[in-house]
Amino acid sequence: MDLVRKEYALTCVAPVHIGNGMTLRAYEYVYDDQEHQVLFLDEAKWIAFLYERGLMDDFTQYVNDTARALASKGNFRGQYLWDWLAGHDVAADDIYALSRRCVSAARDKIMNQKRHLNDIALQAMLPDGRPYIPGSSIKGILRTAILWRAIKEQPARFARTWAKLCSLDWKNFRREKRIIGNDIHALEQQILNVLTMSDKPQDAVNSALRGLRISDASTEDTDTILLQKIDESMQKGYPRPQEKVLPIFRECIPAGTTLRLSITADFSMLRTIGISSHAELMDTLHAYTQDILAVEKKGFGGFDTNIFHEAMAADAIIGGGTGFLSKTLVRALAPSEQEAMAFIARLLDAMFSRDHVSMHHHVRLDAFLSPRTLKVAKTEKETWLLGLCRFKEMTGC
Repeated sequence: MDLVRKEYALTCVAPVHIGNGMTLRAYEYVYDDQEHQVLFLDEAKWIAFLYERGLMDDFTQYVNDTARALASKGNFRGQYLWDWLAGHDVAADDIYALSRRCVSAARDKIMNQKRHLNDIALQAMLPDGRPYIPGSSIKGILRTAILWRAIKEQPARFARTWAKLCSLDWKNFRREKRIIGNDIHALEQQILNVLTMSDKPQDAVNSALRGLRISDASTEDTDTILLQKIDESMQKGYPRPQEKVLPIFRECIPAGTTLRLSITADFSMLRTIGISSHAELMDTLHAYTQDILAVEKKGFGGFDTNIFHEAMAADAIIGGGTGFLSKTLVRALAPSEQEAMAFIARLLDAMFSRDHVSMHHHVRLDAFLSPRTLKVAKTEKETWLLGLCRFKEMTGC
């Protein structure tokens, strides 16, 4: 065994969202639009408060009315929870006292026009209220980067997989999705399952990634920020990107936050897939990340140079809302960028269709990139590509 453990600082170059699987609707939090603060309610205090004030039945009716208003088309016409509480003579200080924590909502021209934030996807948190990034999330992006490098270094070895993907006829997406999943899974096993711990190559014990252990990344900071999902779209027929603001909000770890983690590598296993040091592992991740960003910069960089200047410092793209390109190996498999774009456009049209009619028209409208969007977040002063992170080895640990 050749076991080496190193400590790293992970700095969020941009906001990072790692969802905990929970989403709050507009009647499950309180938004103070004057202070731009979202109050996440303490359930025990909230239930006791409703009981003591005799508001259980009123709140039940409020929830039913608000749920109907949220489900209807058009602008929300229900009552906001802050106003509902104020209407029952609850003072602002008492409302804040009902919260378990408060989170700042990024101010921008869209948020300033409304008094609630739609659904909010919550950030993964430790029991003591600190945001964190699970080690499994970090290992997942390292795994993808290792696969990407193997394909880029030996494209002929995987040409058959690409040929099989190109033979799909797209008439039955459920079947095609299963075929794509099986082909990619077989490719992953071909690259990673190179150990001989079992006589069945597909067994997980044969994966060289058993030699990579990553701790959760944690920080002493407790601050998070709420950001709205925004797509910058560049499609055929438009000279500049078009901004589309979506009614989706995410709780994020703020840009500038530094977290710490450890990466333990057993190089007796990792050398079988071409990884012989921590530096080589991080170089692979950086190269994979910059490959994605280079393609996005090619189409969007002429319109917002600052956002890509910042991105050049990134070693990884982590978490939710980062876009399709950070999760696919198609571009590595394809012989050219044009062939990759054409395949992805067909795939996305098949994925997002109704009665075999595309909802987003990727084949028709994707000009230089598929999908044709940058996933960004904005405040009044900042614009970021979500999920960008930088790793730095800690010395003297």
